[in-house]
Amino acid sequence: MGRPSSFLDETVFAAVANCLVEQGEVRLQAVTATARVSTGSIYHRFGSREGLMAAAWLDAVGAFQDRFLAALEAPATSPGLAAALVTPAFCRDEVARALILTTGRRSEMMSDKAPPDMRARLDQLNGRSRAGLETFAREQGLPIERVRLALIGIPLGAVRLYLPDKAVPESVDGDIGTAVAPLLSAR
Repeated sequence: MGRPSSFLDETVFAAVANCLVEQGEVRLQAVTATARVSTGSIYHRFGSREGLMAAAWLDAVGAFQDRFLAALEAPATSPGLAAALVTPAFCRDEVARALILTTGRRSEMMSDKAPPDMRARLDQLNGRSRAGLETFAREQGLPIERVRLALIGIPLGAVRLYLPDKAVPESVDGDIGTAVAPLLSAR
């Protein structure tokens, strides 16, 4: 039986986010220095730099999509508004994960060299979200492009005005709500 792990994945993923913001790239030496873990520990846990990058991306995507889909499926007087507001709330509550999603490029984080099971898991997560958006659009009688703009495009654009340099203020929630409400109500 092996000894228990001496570090948390979240610590390493936060170091990945830090590298993306501070250096514009992820170098394994910088991650290990920031997270205060050995290179051997990273390779033991994640297999490779590509495995680390893919694991960090999957962690962030999965955490965001869980919250987004729960809000999208929840009954509401203004359908979709809670889902649109998940993006700024996630950026305030899950800063490292949000930085990975907003500053990392999918092509780098989940490269062709990433483990196949991780690429398959990402496809599964994205398929689940795509299905959720399509179901919402169909139930609301809205074009899918409008739903994507209201629930993804506008909130993501709004938070990118702040990240990675500043925290996303709560005041942006009202602006997002004002922008997306007409899109979600117009049929």
